[in-house]
Amino acid sequence: MKILFAADGSMYSEMAVNMLQALELRPQTEITVTTVVPEHTFLGGLTLQRLRGKAVKEQIRKAHEEGALQMLHGFVETLREIGLEVETVVAWGSPAEQILELARDTRADLIVIGAKGLDNSPRFPLGSVAQKVMKYADTSVLLAREKRKGIRRVLLATDGSKHSDAAARFLLDLPLPKKSKVFLVTSLESHVAALLKMPTLDLETNWKILLELQAAEEQAAKKLTAKTEGLFRGKNYYTETMVLRGEPAHEILMAAKTLNPDLVVVGAKGLTGIETFLLGSVAQRVARFSRYSVLIVRARKR
Repeated sequence: MKILFAADGSMYSEMAVNMLQALELRPQTEITVTTVVPEHTFLGGLTLQRLRGKAVKEQIRKAHEEGALQMLHGFVETLREIGLEVETVVAWGSPAEQILELARDTRADLIVIGAKGLDNSPRFPLGSVAQKVMKYADTSVLLAREKRKGIRRVLLATDGSKHSDAAARFLLDLPLPKKSKVFLVTSLESHVAALLKMPTLDLETNWKILLELQAAEEQAAKKLTAKTEGLFRGKNYYTETMVLRGEPAHEILMAAKTLNPDLVVVGAKGLTGIETFLLGSVAQRVARFSRYSVLIVRARKR
């Protein structure tokens, strides 16, 4: 597996490297650790570097690069201590754009980034760079929010879509630490609820049909979670299933509050996700408002 870890020296970067430790990655995992020195471009393509002249520009650039490498040093040593192969890259420009470009260049399977950066307001649950990366990345993204001693409890949201199936496979491929317990959560944003919103529906006449539809939905949900549960039990993970009813993002977030997981995992899109959309609404809401670290898994293009 190839991982791109984007750091900026904030406490959220420390949470991200802590998450990489907690995952107990295989020794052959390749990690590129990067930081981006922001370079603002003004009208006409001017930058501060261009305005200061070549000699000053090179001096400033060297100082920034040395500072960036020094900041990354602690993260790199931490990852090498647990037996991982690590390279460092200092990039220049727009942080989100550079992270996305480097992820493509390195063919990363996963981008790991803190949910916030150095300059993000505590009022906002998700930083601007993390938000852009999770939305536009071609690959899976892990948003780190907390320090954890290990990955013992994982909440995996599943709905039968190719992206949630990819999320299950991604976890099995990591693999998770063997003592992890996986909570499989599916939420029925019910066809029944959708029908009840129809002003032309005669409830008295159609009540029996609605009850049958509700029972069929619950049966399908149990079948779905049982299939995914079998994959994890086949690898000797402890599992527990939960079939909820309501708006999926809300139910996933409420379940997380109850379960207190070390990691919440969602597919990038759901069954109703339009393929041209970059990221499904459920994944966006969960990533934005979760108190916990969130892994958003994208199905790989064939």
